[in-house]
Amino acid sequence: MTFLFSGSLLRYVGYRRRIDYETATLAAAFGVLFSDYPDLKGLLTQPDGTLRRTLRLAINHEVVRSDLARPLAPDDAVEIMTAIAGG
Repeated sequence: MTFLFSGSLLRYVGYRRRIDYETATLAAAFGVLFSDYPDLKGLLTQPDGTLRRTLRLAINHEVVRSDLARPLAPDDAVEIMTAIAGG
């Protein structure tokens, strides 16, 4: 599976737009991502380990619920979208 990054999240992953992992579930993918980029964990998760409500995930360009048990196929692309504040 592939994580796709854009915007303000790029600085937390060394400005890499794509990061590939071989994992079977969304939870496993985030586990490896947070191991490789620990600053992302505090940014994307709440203290109880769940994803922040201000995030949206898109898998293969379809916005989905943050169901961490969701299985992933090797060719799935997961995009993390953060809320933008301002006016």
